[in-house]
Amino acid sequence: MKCRLHDEAMAEQFHAYTNYAAELLIEVHHTGDSAELAILLRQMVKAFGLDEGWSLADAERKLSST
Repeated sequence: MKCRLHDEAMAEQFHAYTNYAAELLIEVHHTGDSAELAILLRQMVKAFGLDEGWSLADAERKLSST
């Protein structure tokens, strides 16, 4: 089995399960843990890229529309 980085694995999961990614981003933002938020944002940049403009506001809109 090939070893891969945790960030890469999480990015794949976030890309596959965007609702989960949005919920997690909102939850981590609300808990106020800046270190965890920084890690999560790094993983989401890997999943969605900077060009897609993924943000907390986008996540909240996505969840409210489902």
